[in-house]
Amino acid sequence: MPLLLLNEDELRQIITVAETIEAVEAAFIAQAEGRMNVPGDFVLNLPQVKGEVQVKGAYVDETPYYAVKVGSNFRDNPTINLPRQSGLMIIFDAATGHPAAIMFDNGYLTNLRAGAAGALTAKYLANEQLDRVAVIGSGNQAYAQIKALLSVRPNIGTVAVWGPTPVNVDSYARRIVEDHDLNVEIAPSIAAAMQDAAVIITTTPSHKPLIRAEWLKPGAHIIAVGSDKPNKQELHPNVLQRAEVIIVDNFEQCATVGEIHHGLATGAIGRENVQGNLGDLIVGNIPGRTHPAQITVADLTGLDSQDAAIGALALEKALFLGVGQRVASSAMELETSPIT
Repeated sequence: MPLLLLNEDELRQIITVAETIEAVEAAFIAQAEGRMNVPGDFVLNLPQVKGEVQVKGAYVDETPYYAVKVGSNFRDNPTINLPRQSGLMIIFDAATGHPAAIMFDNGYLTNLRAGAAGALTAKYLANEQLDRVAVIGSGNQAYAQIKALLSVRPNIGTVAVWGPTPVNVDSYARRIVEDHDLNVEIAPSIAAAMQDAAVIITTTPSHKPLIRAEWLKPGAHIIAVGSDKPNKQELHPNVLQRAEVIIVDNFEQCATVGEIHHGLATGAIGRENVQGNLGDLIVGNIPGRTHPAQITVADLTGLDSQDAAIGALALEKALFLGVGQRVASSAMELETSPIT
């Protein structure tokens, strides 16, 4: 079997946001149905160069592929004109263990599937009318969240954005206007961005709370995606106290590294205040919003199962469209392949 090589530009060309949302939703359903094999991840720390490498793997039962992802974050890279984040995903044939594709996505697929997960929480929890959406943060994930949200709630009124770096916020605002023709407001503060917002999206690496309960209007839905380590936090525990519905992508993971980790640790909430996993909400095992005035929170820390889903989608689309470079992946193939 030849090995397919795909780079970030090719991946950007072949996968639509709608397809990604569908694939990620199927992964959440598989999780709820107990069809997901996720062994956990491990992290290599390189403190001398401020680097971190994370390795993850996942397989959905009775599907043709499994995935292993390697992602890195080297904080000093911008000083030598390199991006902080890079990585790749390897897709294997589940019947033989043979590598089927290597995707040099540089974190693009992760951004895409995280945006899709956020959109799914809006689909199942947010009110229909989104006159104002607040975005806290102005990086790639902030963009991916809005792009995905438009697939499930196309009638967004105003996007209000706040970020700690004005030049980045300005670039983000221009990108949103140019790509999606939305009305964008650059807010002078987090509280100003959140004023009357129906959806609040947090996408920062903050280590201290940014969002407070008193800034939320009734009926608001919060999509919190920045906290994926125990020392990260974007929501003040009083936000979780005020929320009437709290949904997580995975309870055990979020209780360790997500926003509810801080709520549980401080006693602001208990286990009984978390309704359950998003997959169980999607399949109807647990209730979601039952009243337009309820405040809802989605704590998203990112699941390996979603990487397997989007990796398989990318491979199938690439094969169908004839995208990517095929290379021999074994000595046997080199010996038997004709020279052209």
